[in-house]
Amino acid sequence: MQLFRKLANNILFKIFLAFIALSFVLFGISGFILNGPNGWVAKIGNKTISISDFNQELQKTREMILSGNNSEEAAKYLDSDQFKSDILGRMVNAIIIEKLREDYGVQASEKLILEAIAKDKNFKGADGKFDRKAFQNFLAKNGLDEAKYLNLIQTDVAATMLIQSLALVAPINEKEVIAQEEFKQEKRFADVIKISNKDVGKVAAPTDAELNQFFESNKKSYAAPELRKVSYLRFSARDFAKDLEIKDEELAAEYEKNKDKMQKPESRNLYHVLFDKEEDAKNFITKLDAADKSKADVAFLKLAKELQNKDAKAVTLKNVTQKDLIAELSNPVFKLAVGQHSEALKSPLGFHVFLLNEIKKSEPITFAEAKEQIKSELAKNREEKFMQTKISEIDDAILATNSLSEVAKKFNISANLDSVEISADGKRTDGEVPFALKNLDNFVQNSFALKKGESSKLFFAKTSKEYYAVKAEEVTLAHDRTLEEVKSQVVSDLTKVNQAKAVENLAKSVIEELRANPQKLSDIAKKHKLAVEKNKQFSRFAYINYQGHQIPYVDKFSSALFDLNKEGEISTAVQVGNDEFAVGILRSVQKGVVSEKDLQNAKAQAAEGFRTDVLQAYNSFVMKKYPVKVNDKVMGKKEQK
Repeated sequence: MQLFRKLANNILFKIFLAFIALSFVLFGISGFILNGPNGWVAKIGNKTISISDFNQELQKTREMILSGNNSEEAAKYLDSDQFKSDILGRMVNAIIIEKLREDYGVQASEKLILEAIAKDKNFKGADGKFDRKAFQNFLAKNGLDEAKYLNLIQTDVAATMLIQSLALVAPINEKEVIAQEEFKQEKRFADVIKISNKDVGKVAAPTDAELNQFFESNKKSYAAPELRKVSYLRFSARDFAKDLEIKDEELAAEYEKNKDKMQKPESRNLYHVLFDKEEDAKNFITKLDAADKSKADVAFLKLAKELQNKDAKAVTLKNVTQKDLIAELSNPVFKLAVGQHSEALKSPLGFHVFLLNEIKKSEPITFAEAKEQIKSELAKNREEKFMQTKISEIDDAILATNSLSEVAKKFNISANLDSVEISADGKRTDGEVPFALKNLDNFVQNSFALKKGESSKLFFAKTSKEYYAVKAEEVTLAHDRTLEEVKSQVVSDLTKVNQAKAVENLAKSVIEELRANPQKLSDIAKKHKLAVEKNKQFSRFAYINYQGHQIPYVDKFSSALFDLNKEGEISTAVQVGNDEFAVGILRSVQKGVVSEKDLQNAKAQAAEGFRTDVLQAYNSFVMKKYPVKVNDKVMGKKEQK
């Protein structure tokens, strides 16, 4: 999903995949029933999505995405099973939303849709107003026309309206909300004593008998692990950068070969105004016709200023090709003569009037203009094909020689050859994980799958985008160690265990003394040389700020204090750190005081919780009313969540 989030920053993904996210929230794609014959992909009630329709949608969306985002992330996404699942989710949702729209009469008006488009910041010009050209460029870039775009937006708006309608009212019991908030805000005041290692001093050195017993009980933890001394070779496309260079001579040759096809399309420079009402557009034309026809351009600008308060920049469209306009507009506009205006042309956005100022004939694209495009097209598949060939050659060389050093020398990548000794947990004998191996996916597993003297094939590490091969140079099998071999470690470990027990025993002793004489807290603390924090305040919940959200949690010691009910009660000894315990004596309880702001926030949270419950329940209802079956032969079986 991380890749999906990155791509979602692109406006095209926001439009085409916006209510895919809705499917996971509301309609539960992961809950589809998998079965069925060939010939179809999914069935929703009495509606069927055929393989043909599904493949067409896949191809169409793939082309649209690549036209607006030709990045490596986009390419990987389009090759993933996630992409298929997302497209199916969108198609299923479109059908379900249409059914729900019919059931509940939910319909987004054309005016509402057009207002939403006009207010979209992605289509605003420098003056902050709707920029027709920016909108057209977006449609052209993504292979859309206005009708398709409007339909997409209308479906998305309808889905949003459905959710908002379902969750609009959230009944709240104010007394219950106040009681819950008072409970959350209750405070406890307690005297706290902490007991740690420094309070027990040094413990007696363990005897030989204690060492032997401890060692025998924990013998497996002191066994020597299996070790592998491996050499490894790593490389990426960067190591062959010189082989992937595209020289100017090659670019020039490619240009000459395709010169006849490299043409700038015929375009138009136009003036354009848009009206909501046809009568306003016709009134504009009437006044334009009444002006001097030899100065139609001047008259057009004057009328645009008078009737719409638009200057020349706002009504000018430059270098408009036929593909930039939808069919309802492009055909009549491209039939105009210079100085001629159009009739009032209708589109989903309103009524348009154009005036043709200039016709720019098709002309060849120069080498300088085409150079980067040619370079991009040549480079597009070159690296992949080159690396496939290089990987095959290196794999063959490893198989033939069983020597990574010879292979590294042959392919001029000796600087990338290294060796390391590791255990099955990926650590060196000093207990550290080699930094160089952290981004080589499955390096340890692949290393420990080899026999002594055996070389692996090449593996691809997605994390670092590198290829690597491993050879097992030495294998040291796991074996038990004697006490003498690990005696210093055993002594250290047993001493720590004994010290931890001493701390725990002291904590228990302090509790017993306090319970026997609760009024002598100071004397007991002084006797054992322990510090006391008097009347310390504790809240029922603490909060972690994570990505802008306050996440509540309760620690063990606070929980122990809130289990106490009477002043003077003593808590259990709670471990609050490594070999550190805390004991609390309850001094007072302060009831929660709920402010107006706290109450409003609590009500909002309660309402949100109610809405979530409603949507989850409605999700179950929708899936029962419009059961969805997915053909596992087409989509593959999904893990049930």
